[in-house]
Amino acid sequence: MVRSNFPFCWFADRLGKRPLGNMDRPELMAQITYKQMAKLFHRLATSYAAGVDIRSVYEREVNAGGTAYRINARRVLDQLNQGRTLARAMAQSDGYFPELPIAVVQAGERGGRLEESFRKLSDHYTSIVKFRTNFLMSIAWPVFELFFSIFVIGMLILIMGWVCETANIAPIDWLGLGLSTTQYFLLYWSVVFLLFGTLFMLGLGVLYGWFGTLPMQIARRIPLVGKTIESLALSRFAWTMSVAENAGMNPVETAQLAVRSTQNYYYERLEEPLCEDLQRGQSFVRAMRSTDSFPDDFLLMVDTGEIAGELAETMDRASQEHQNRAENNMKMIGTIGFIGMLLFVGLIVGCLIIFMYKKLILDQYSNFLNCLISDLLEQWP
Repeated sequence: MVRSNFPFCWFADRLGKRPLGNMDRPELMAQITYKQMAKLFHRLATSYAAGVDIRSVYEREVNAGGTAYRINARRVLDQLNQGRTLARAMAQSDGYFPELPIAVVQAGERGGRLEESFRKLSDHYTSIVKFRTNFLMSIAWPVFELFFSIFVIGMLILIMGWVCETANIAPIDWLGLGLSTTQYFLLYWSVVFLLFGTLFMLGLGVLYGWFGTLPMQIARRIPLVGKTIESLALSRFAWTMSVAENAGMNPVETAQLAVRSTQNYYYERLEEPLCEDLQRGQSFVRAMRSTDSFPDDFLLMVDTGEIAGELAETMDRASQEHQNRAENNMKMIGTIGFIGMLLFVGLIVGCLIIFMYKKLILDQYSNFLNCLISDLLEQWP
C-alpha cells in the first residue's frame, strides 16, 4: 500500500491487499511513497542509460532518504549482491514496493527493456504526484472552510449561552428540546463525530469491498464524481496495458496486472472472467465487452489498437486522455466545492445572526412590550 492523501483511493493500494510484514520491526512495515518511487526510477533510468549497473545505483540509495527507505534499500542491495534480479529483490521487501512497479520491472527484465520500464515508471509516478498535489491544492480551502465552520458553530453554541447568561436572559433553545447550553454543545459534537465516523466506516467498507460493486454503481451516476473515478481507474488500466504490451507480457498477465492497477474494486472483480476469456483465445476487446463494465469509447480504442496492431501505443494515448479528463473534472469539483462551502458557511452564519437577533433584540423587545401592556392593563380603571 502506498501512502496517499487523496480520498478517492487511486493514490493508495486497497487496505488489506498487501502483507503487513514483520510486526516486530516497524521499519519493514513502512511502504514507499509515490514521490520516492518517482525519484528512484528516474535515477535508475538515468544511471542504467549511462551504463551504470543497478547494484552501483543501490549502493548510493542506501545513503538516501529516511530511515525506512535506507533500511529497505539495504535489503534490496543485499538481494542484488546474492545474484537476484531487481524485480525479485523488490518482491522480497515485505510489501515495501507495490505490485505494479515489481511487475513492470520484471517485464522489462524479460523483454530487455529495463531502461524503458524505469522511465515509464518514473513518468507515471511523477504524474501521480503532480496530479495529487494539484487536487489537494484545489480542495484545501473548501476543506478548511468546512472544518472551520464546524468548529465555529460548536463554539458559538457555548458563546451564545455565556452571552445569554451574562445578560440574565433565558438561553437559546436551538432545537426546542429544552436542553441546556452545555447539553446542546455535547449533542452537537456527538452528532459531528457520529457523522464523520459513519463516513469513515463507509469509506473503509468501499476500500475493502464490503459493499461489492454497489458504491461504484452509485458513484458512476453522480455527475462529475462518477466520471472522475471511472477516468482515474481507466487511466491506470490503459497505462498498465501499454507498459505490459511493450514489455511483451502475455495477455493473461497483462489483464491481471491491468485490473489490479486500477485499485478499484469495481474493476478488480473482473480479473477472473477476463483471464478466463483470454485463456480461451478471445481478444481483449471481446473479453472486456463481455463484462459489460467498460465504457464504449474505451472499448473502441482497445478494438482499434488490436486491429491496427498498435495496442500499446493506443492504450498509452487512452491513458493520457482519461488522465486529462480526470484532471479537468477535479478542477470543476474543486471549484464547485469552493462555492458550495462558501454558500454553506454563509447559510450557517446567516442562521446564527437571525437566531442572535431574535433572541437578543426581538424577544427582548417583545418581553418589554408585554410587560408594558400588562402594567397598563393593571392600572386601567
